[in-house]
Amino acid sequence: MSIHEKVKSFLSPYYSKETILKDNRPFITLTYAQSLDGKISGKGGKQLRLSCEESMIMTHRLRTYHDGIMVGIGTIINDDPRLTARLLENGEESKINQPQPIILDSELRFPLSAKLLTSNECKSPWIFTSQNCDDEKRKVLEQSGAKVIPIDSDQDGQLSLMHLLSILHNQPFSIKHLMVEGGARIIQSFLRNELIDLLIITIAPVFVGPEAVSATGDNRKTIKENEAENIFPNLESVKYEQLGKDIIMIANIV
Repeated sequence: MSIHEKVKSFLSPYYSKETILKDNRPFITLTYAQSLDGKISGKGGKQLRLSCEESMIMTHRLRTYHDGIMVGIGTIINDDPRLTARLLENGEESKINQPQPIILDSELRFPLSAKLLTSNECKSPWIFTSQNCDDEKRKVLEQSGAKVIPIDSDQDGQLSLMHLLSILHNQPFSIKHLMVEGGARIIQSFLRNELIDLLIITIAPVFVGPEAVSATGDNRKTIKENEAENIFPNLESVKYEQLGKDIIMIANIV
């Protein structure tokens, strides 16, 4: 069995016609790669290449099951991703409808040099920002091809995930399957608000160190302090698969 066949066999049961969709928001998959010590990026958010080639193939296949891919502005600034499904077989990437890039950027820091605005391979991004966004920045981004959508903020001053997901689910956006890829703040927000249906974590067999960015907690706090602040959901139907040197964990959220 080829790696592509193995990945399809592993993922496809979770995205069958029997998958139960939500009435008021997209079906949400949260996925990210981490080290053995739970780190997803280097000091200051510096990009880390954690996934091996085989698990990268899995991530790109996973993107084909989704209408949209969401990341935060930090990921755009630090990694400059294309957010496309490329590592497919037999030129399949040219035949599929690529997922829509969706960016959370409350202060419109999105760089005009980003691949999502300059590469012909990428769909133009939808950038969700605050209601009091800078009109001039919005105008420049829209002239560069982005669609900028102001949304409500929550009681903590962060972009309201509930408002965002409701907008995405309905016309004209019609996002029914959403893949959330990070970074850390977005991962924590979706987990704390219990807005995840499926969790897929790639675990790379490396240690990064205490100065790196953790997926779910503040490195400077004790375990008890983090547990008191971070009320995360429980997992069920947990399964594991080895791809190359990495372990993939997949689980439903209770």
